[in-house]
Amino acid sequence: MHRRSFVTAAAGLALALSAGPVAAQGKGEIVMGAWGGGTSATWRAGVAEPFTKATGIPVKINEWPDPEPQIRAQRANPQYNMAVATYFNAANLHRDGLLETFDPAEFPDLKNVPESYKMKAADGRVIGIPAYFQYYGIAVNTDLAKVSDFQSWNDLANPKWKGKLSVTRPIYASTYDLVIFAKINGGDEKNIEPGLPLLKALGANALNVYNSMAHLNTLLTRGEVAAAPYYVTRVWGLKQSGVKNIEFILPKEGSLAIPYILVVPKGAKHPEAYKAFLKASLETTQQAKMLDLSGYIPLNTTTPISAEHEANFGMKLPALLGRLYQPDWDVIAQTHKERVAQVEQLLSR
Repeated sequence: MHRRSFVTAAAGLALALSAGPVAAQGKGEIVMGAWGGGTSATWRAGVAEPFTKATGIPVKINEWPDPEPQIRAQRANPQYNMAVATYFNAANLHRDGLLETFDPAEFPDLKNVPESYKMKAADGRVIGIPAYFQYYGIAVNTDLAKVSDFQSWNDLANPKWKGKLSVTRPIYASTYDLVIFAKINGGDEKNIEPGLPLLKALGANALNVYNSMAHLNTLLTRGEVAAAPYYVTRVWGLKQSGVKNIEFILPKEGSLAIPYILVVPKGAKHPEAYKAFLKASLETTQQAKMLDLSGYIPLNTTTPISAEHEANFGMKLPALLGRLYQPDWDVIAQTHKERVAQVEQLLSR
């Protein structure tokens, strides 16, 4: 073969070999931000890997402690085109014009999400795509207390638990604890005054303020505290790891739903790719897989729920949703700074 023919043939072979990946990546890529540990692993195995296998679109998941600082810092040139956020985060970012919004009609599975879990802009467009939810309750070390000791949120105020409970940092206590305490005592996120006495009593009974989920896991499993308000998924994770002496209680008054949402920074690259990923995240197969991986509960209500998971919930999904309060997260976001300061003062007394 002449050298020119060889070079031409080699170039053609190289082009042929590279055509598959180039075509697959023609829609761009997903660069996603997520909390570390279980959250990033859940998204990687539950959605990212099957999405890439089905579409050829690569997904990179980077870990961060909080979506807001990163998205704000990159507002002029977003490096991420996907982020997992709390509704509180999303309300803050949307208010400052930092998120894309979408026509609900682009996402058929949205019709299967309860209306109260759809975050909407004033024009009716959705701010992001609901991912899943968990909920708040009371985690109890059954070596130190009985499940029957904490059937009500108000049981946290019982003086017998002085020095035997723990409470979260003001940034979260003002967002979660105070809101549900207000709700069960006649208020809500707009009127948090009725919740202050219970939060103050919990603070008085607390051995300490826990500074991370790992910290509270240690406090509970070592028996340093008997109980604390906590997330159902964290207790689920402890049980999955073999812990036998920690139980989760959904108090009789009900509790606070804590949903999560996929959002897209304003001006992010690769719209075709990120819209495809948003659609995939709501499919029942992916929603069910994330439940299996992490205990996060599907917001697509057509997702099949196994009898085992329903046993963990203690009820069927519609009944569970009926016992959870979904507040106006925009109100919580707007009042956050002043309420954090209020709770800091309350817990320091």
